[in-house]
Amino acid sequence: MASQQSRITYVPLARWLAIEFTGLIIISLLWSLHSVLAGYSAFIGGLIFIVPNAWFVHRVYRYQGARHARLMVGNLFRAESTKIALTAVSFAAVFTLMEPVYVPALLFTFAVMVVAGGALRWLIRPQPRR
Repeated sequence: MASQQSRITYVPLARWLAIEFTGLIIISLLWSLHSVLAGYSAFIGGLIFIVPNAWFVHRVYRYQGARHARLMVGNLFRAESTKIALTAVSFAAVFTLMEPVYVPALLFTFAVMVVAGGALRWLIRPQPRR
């Protein structure tokens, strides 16, 4: 009987981030067919999703393994609250500091990125390290 070794799994975060940025660029280019302002606003809307999400991923996946489980859980709650705060501050900054904003493009791209991020969680599974 062959013994089964458990392997440490990792989430391919670089691939995940590359897919999100590629999707953001495609959506921004499609909105830029409407106008340059719409394309720029769409890009900003996608960044409002990607930057706090990247912060969250960086903070949560700093530690790996069973020995660091307590640190991971503590970081999970802190990172999630920071992610929500960064998203809120980003929206506030955009609506107060950017004069011409095409709001439909900004909000639509943010919503699409949220849905795509959820779909990526199901499509990209953790892989065992070799």
